[in-house]
Amino acid sequence: MRYITFALSKGRLTDLSIKLLEGAGIDCTELKEKSRKLILTDEKNKIRFFLAKPADVPVYVEYGAADIGIVGKDTLIEEGRDLYEVLDLGFAECKMCVAGPKELEGKMDSVSITRVATKYPEV
Repeated sequence: MRYITFALSKGRLTDLSIKLLEGAGIDCTELKEKSRKLILTDEKNKIRFFLAKPADVPVYVEYGAADIGIVGKDTLIEEGRDLYEVLDLGFAECKMCVAGPKELEGKMDSVSITRVATKYPEV
């Protein structure tokens, strides 16, 4: 029997993803252990997990290294990969804000040239 492979974001979404998967009856014991392993397996259910940087999750899914990925919507939009969003899990929220020098507070309407640096130009 072939394994189903999940690509999971390392970091903030990991614990939420584990809780979701456990709720579906998937054994996440190895995922919860503090280890440096990035590829983990649930032999009973024939499921393999990749722990990856969030930006790499859509790449793994697009190229077939993973069957399913769990990643933030901001990353999904930003990466612009040819993927189908099966379900919005609704368990994480991304907050973005615009920050600037304190002396510009309340004066942005009078600034003629505005420059914004961002890691997410597509979002």
